[in-house]
Amino acid sequence: MMHSISPKPALQAADRGRLGRRQLLAVGLGAGLGTCLAGLPRPAAAAAVIGDWLDFRRRYLDADGRVRDTGNGGISHSEGQGAGLLFAVRFDDRPSFERILAWTRAVLRRPDDQLLAWAYRPGAPIPVPDMNNASDGDLLVAWALAEAADRWGRPDYRALATEMARDLLRRVVLQQGDTTLLLPGAEGFLKPDHVVVNPSYYITPALRALARLQPAPQWRELEEDGLALLDQARFGRWRLPADWVAVSRGSARPTPAQGWPARFSYDAMRVPLNLAWGGHAQAPALRAAVDFWLDPAHAAPPAWVDLRSHAMAPYPGDSGQRAILQLASATIAGRGRPEALPSVAEATAYYPALLTLQARIAWAERGLTEGACGSGAMLMTQAPSAEAGRGGWLRSIWPAALRIGG
Repeated sequence: MMHSISPKPALQAADRGRLGRRQLLAVGLGAGLGTCLAGLPRPAAAAAVIGDWLDFRRRYLDADGRVRDTGNGGISHSEGQGAGLLFAVRFDDRPSFERILAWTRAVLRRPDDQLLAWAYRPGAPIPVPDMNNASDGDLLVAWALAEAADRWGRPDYRALATEMARDLLRRVVLQQGDTTLLLPGAEGFLKPDHVVVNPSYYITPALRALARLQPAPQWRELEEDGLALLDQARFGRWRLPADWVAVSRGSARPTPAQGWPARFSYDAMRVPLNLAWGGHAQAPALRAAVDFWLDPAHAAPPAWVDLRSHAMAPYPGDSGQRAILQLASATIAGRGRPEALPSVAEATAYYPALLTLQARIAWAERGLTEGACGSGAMLMTQAPSAEAGRGGWLRSIWPAALRIGG
């Protein structure tokens, strides 16, 4: 997310009526795959994660390819568009991918590079009033394009991903002394005596994907220096990362950035998600988040905590936070039970649904399911290889479901 948009997500009734579709998917998987072959999940688990994508698509993806943030007045972010693209390619949903990409490029593209404006506001006199980019959204879009190029044999996607990677290096990667920093956007984050960064924008798997696509030492430096920054920029009683952090241009330690609440909140909760997804099981910030959320002093994990006053939200975290907690706990333990993860249907709005599906994909990619045969990873959500790319097994079991509303 970008700038100051991080309110408590708006409540809305969870959708139901998915059982028939999931049961049909489970039957199809059972008939075609047996119970567990070559590291594939059991049919019920596979059907559940496919059902989560179908639920996300039905609830938050418009037919024209716009991903709607239902907790923020229906606006759209480059982050949401990028996540939608990544979900679509991981689930071999090429029609949805093409719709999302077409809308994103038509509406959010900036005039002077291949990066994207960070937000679209439907119904506004100027729907895209700010052409500044958001680096997390650009990273997700470029990552998804690189994977789509391999899965579907599209050199044009690879070329666009490469151009986006080059523009990210040119516009938002900053060398400050011996440290490589990721700016949250091309404009507005360089101050006279400090640089503002958002720790949750360091999406380790995306950095690695772009390093393979466009080799440059800065990608590895971003990961390494980002981990060091996350260790230094932890605050308060629980030593947690802040949503927004000021990195001094001198020798002073990082501090929570002025202009935003000094909180571990809706942005910073993605830090343990990204650390777990990247396999950084020993990262102190990952352990700190789990310890905070599981602190027995809490009746339930609070949605946020002020890192200066230690005041906490008067309401618990949502299902997206619970998904990240389960993922982070399993990452530390090295295994876990995927049924502990909430479903997308439990989410009250777009953002917790987004985090839930990202956590499911990260869980599968890291092979965290205890007792699973093979690696335990759900193959349909793994990054496609160039060798395996164009014959994904999903096509044989749910081609009709690729239609919007299917």
